[in-house]
Amino acid sequence: MQYNEFLHAAKDALGVQTQDEVMNISRAFLHTLTDHMAGNASDNLAAQLPAPLADIIKEIGPEDRDQGQRFKLNEFYERVADLAGVDEEQSKQNTHQFMQLLGQMITAGEINKLILTLSDDYAPVFEGVEGLQEKNS
Repeated sequence: MQYNEFLHAAKDALGVQTQDEVMNISRAFLHTLTDHMAGNASDNLAAQLPAPLADIIKEIGPEDRDQGQRFKLNEFYERVADLAGVDEEQSKQNTHQFMQLLGQMITAGEINKLILTLSDDYAPVFEGVEGLQEKNS
């Protein structure tokens, strides 16, 4: 998916009107996800995203991108809400919708690697994402 396609799809999926709103939600989601990832996982993810989204991941310094902070899904929602300036219910919706979009931008292999790095309580975020394999298979 090219960046312009992403913007159009994201406006529809996220229910927003402007590119700035899309990028605000994108930044909140990708920064939170990057905080959770360890090693070079966030760099691998960034390599598959359109440049403006990859740049969001790279806003976090290399020494901080590989820390792999562990937090549960509820804290993920809280962090996205704080960064995006929305309430937690809106954060949940944004997180689920953004994951759907992410599933259209990256390979099935990369999305499955992402699933394996997250605890089982993240399963609801991946419901309906294309190309997924069962975690235990």
